[in-house]
Amino acid sequence: MYVHRVTIQNLRSFREVVVPLATPGANGGAAAEYPNVTLLVGDNGAGKTTVLRSIALAALGPIMVSGSGYVPFSLVRHVSGQRSAEAVVSAEVELHEQDGAVEGQFETAALRIRPTAGFVDRFVAMDTPAWSELMWADRSPAFFVVGYGASRAVDPHARSSESSRSKSRMLRYGRVAGLFEEGIVLLPLAAWLPELAARDPARFAEVVGLVNVLLEPHGELLDHLVEGEPMFRVGSSVLPFQALSDGYRAYIGWVGDLLYHLCMGAPAAMPLVQGRGVVLVDEVDLHLHPACQRHVMPTLSRALPNLQFVFTSHSPLVVGSLYAVNVRVLDAMEVGSAVETVVSTSRAEVYGLSADQILTGGHFGLRTTRVESFDRTLQQVASKARSGDADAALH
Repeated sequence: MYVHRVTIQNLRSFREVVVPLATPGANGGAAAEYPNVTLLVGDNGAGKTTVLRSIALAALGPIMVSGSGYVPFSLVRHVSGQRSAEAVVSAEVELHEQDGAVEGQFETAALRIRPTAGFVDRFVAMDTPAWSELMWADRSPAFFVVGYGASRAVDPHARSSESSRSKSRMLRYGRVAGLFEEGIVLLPLAAWLPELAARDPARFAEVVGLVNVLLEPHGELLDHLVEGEPMFRVGSSVLPFQALSDGYRAYIGWVGDLLYHLCMGAPAAMPLVQGRGVVLVDEVDLHLHPACQRHVMPTLSRALPNLQFVFTSHSPLVVGSLYAVNVRVLDAMEVGSAVETVVSTSRAEVYGLSADQILTGGHFGLRTTRVESFDRTLQQVASKARSGDADAALH
C-alpha cells in the first residue's frame, strides 16, 4: 500500500487541506533522487503530527473503527461560536498484490469522526470496503503501515512477544499506536533477533545487513550474538543496546521495530527490501547528532526504496538533505477567531543549503539565527552607525 494524497477536513487546525505525498516510482525530475520521502516542517502546533495521524486514520479506517479500542480525544476542529462539523480524513491509496489486490489498484480510503458535547469524539461506523479484508490477517504483509510518535521509547529488557501484545490491540493498530497514545513501548532487537538467528540464519543476516546500512558510518551491528545478545560496535567499543547513547537508541529503536514488522509479514522467499508500505515517523531527528541528521534521509530512502516514508522534523540539516519537491511546509494562520493551517510544497529549493540559509529562508519563520538580545543590540548599533555615529561604526 502507498498513500498518494491525504485530504483532511475539520481536524484540529485543519479546515480543509490536501497533502500530496511522494510515492516510490511515481515521480520524475528532482523527485527521482528520493522518490519515497515526504518531510513535513512547520511550527509547533501547526499540525505535522496531525497529518501523520490522518494518514494512519484514513489508510487503516476499518481497523481504527472496530479493531483499535482507541477513543479519539479532541480531534474534531472546534471554532469559537460555531457548531463543530464532522471531521473527515480520506486518502487516495495504491494497492498491490501484497495487499491481496490487483497490482496498481487505486482506491479511496476514508474515516469520519463525529464531535460530541465534550472533548471525546466518536468514530463513525462505515461500510467496510471489500478490498480491506486482509487488514485482519495478522500474518499477511498486506496493508503495511507503521507509525512512531515523538514519545517513542524502547524497553531494552523487554522479552514480550507480538502474540502477547495482540491481546490488547489489533496488529495493524498496534503498529501505529505510538502516534495516538503515549507510553507505547517498541519491541527491542533482543526480543526477537536471537530467535530469528536460530530459526532463519539467512533472514538474520539480511536484517543485520540492513541495520548496518542504516547505521553506516556511525556504528555496526555485529553479525553474531554475544551470550545470546545483539551487540553493536561504535568506534572501538562493543556495546549492548542499553549501553548505547540516547541518539543511537532512539534511531535503532524504531528502525529495529520496523524491521521486525517487515520480517513478521514477509513471505520466506521475499527479500525485506521488496516489502511495500507506509512508514510514519514524528521528529525523525530525535536525539540524533548533526552528523547523523545530514545522512538519515538519504540513507533510509536508498536502503528501503519500496517503503514510503513520511517524516516530521525541526532540523534544518534534515531539510537541506532533501529537495524542495520532498518538503511540505505547514503554516498556521489566524483566520478570524480560529487558527487554520495551510500546506504547500516548498517554494524555494533547499537541497545543499546551509542550516542558517534554511532557518531564515521561510521554512522556520526566523529572520536571524542569532540570540534575540544580541540581535537587538546589533540592530541598535547598526542604526547609530547609519546615522553617522563614528564609535558605533567602529563596532
